[in-house]
Amino acid sequence: GVFHVSARALASQALSIFGDHQDVMAARQTGCVMLASGSVQEVADLAPVAHLAAIKGRLPFVHFFDGFRTSHELKKIEVLDGKDLNYLINRKALEDFKDNSLLAKKVIRGTTQNDDIYFQNTEARNEVYERMPDVVNSYMQKINEITGKDYKPFNYYGDKYARKVIVAMGSVCDTVREVVQNEEGLGLLEVHLYRPFSSKYFFDVMPKTVSKIAVLDRTKEPGSAGEPLYLDVCAMYQEKNIKPLIVGGRYGLSGKDTDCSMIKSVFDFLDDKPFNGFTVGITDDLTNKSIKINPY
Repeated sequence: GVFHVSARALASQALSIFGDHQDVMAARQTGCVMLASGSVQEVADLAPVAHLAAIKGRLPFVHFFDGFRTSHELKKIEVLDGKDLNYLINRKALEDFKDNSLLAKKVIRGTTQNDDIYFQNTEARNEVYERMPDVVNSYMQKINEITGKDYKPFNYYGDKYARKVIVAMGSVCDTVREVVQNEEGLGLLEVHLYRPFSSKYFFDVMPKTVSKIAVLDRTKEPGSAGEPLYLDVCAMYQEKNIKPLIVGGRYGLSGKDTDCSMIKSVFDFLDDKPFNGFTVGITDDLTNKSIKINPY
């Protein structure tokens, strides 16, 4: 199964139909593979990756992109021809999927399991998820051959010897790239494959010179020690001998604008008494978690 999700805010104190990542984050425990696109062109290029990898890897996908900011943007793009994609389908995996359907043969659905085997069967799924990053990466490489792009589970942009890096996903990455391409010592690590979160592909592209990392989440989990992407990045470094400073912050809830001045201010904030749980794009005069915005 593949769901293409225009990610939006969840109703809390009020209903908002505008975009952020709250609905996607609420679904991350479902076991779906999660693939993020940051632009209209990326949506067109990575949507086939979701379908192809779902067939071969035998796991459901959620391919998500920012509501309105990406889903309603008018932009000229290059569209892949179905003929280019047809030969990429793993026919054997597709036939296996069809052979496992309810109509093809006698199968069992909806069983009950007790504590004697439930835990074991839950852990038995590990190997399927451990294989998935390689499956996704392999199809990204095939799409790259067709499009001339360079999609990876994580893409890095900026100074290859960067000292400060922002980790983010979604449409904000275009804004971050505008900043890092003009500044020395700065970088962006863009997340495409959010689940399963792969340390192998993460450290393949993250500069070894990084000493300070700001992780930007477009969601809020009240009462948590940190937002989801921030916690994932912290986990990646948990067993590393070199541990950079890592702080997490929130931005863009309900489609709140995030411009280049705000992104540059996040980089500046890393050198100015950084703390975890900061916000950028609003003035928080209640809990004082907002950072100062410098002109850019």
